Amino acid sequence: MSEQAVVDNLEFARHGAVLQGELAIAQLDRLQALLFSSQGSLNYTLSGKTGAKGESLLECCIDGRLVLQCQRCLEAMEYSLHVVSTLKVVKGLTQFDDVGDEDEAVDSIPASAAMNVTALLEEEILLNLPISPLHALGACREQKGAKSVKDERTNPFGALAALKGKL
Repeated sequence: MSEQAVVDNLEFARHGAVLQGELAIAQLDRLQALLFSSQGSLNYTLSGKTGAKGESLLECCIDGRLVLQCQRCLEAMEYSLHVVSTLKVVKGLTQFDDVGDEDEAVDSIPASAAMNVTALLEEEILLNLPISPLHALGACREQKGAKSVKDERTNPFGALAALKGKL
């Protein structure tokens, strides 16, 4: 998807439209700060449908691999991304409106005649990333020249123990 796709999300959902494609990771500006590498692409499908109560829904599916930075060893870490989310399109919704006690598995977004599909996909990716990505225990490579924290510690009561022995 080299150009910005813009859709009327309410009409898109009502007509059951489907939009599929590949999204270059380098194209996602807000995601760049969280990545170790911006190479590759993600596959996505955005489907419109009508819910059981007649509500307009968008189903967003994103699959692919991201290279994040492990927060333990600061090295590259492959992360399998699989996002499936359902979004309810609501007319007249502002960020401060209470959408009531609805299904918590379904998020609400405002109806828009010009919704940027790339921005929506990027938001869904960001919401589904781990807060602090880490390799599995024992999978991090030991950093060269790094000393164990245990070696650098001194016993704060060591001086007291020496004094006690002199008494």
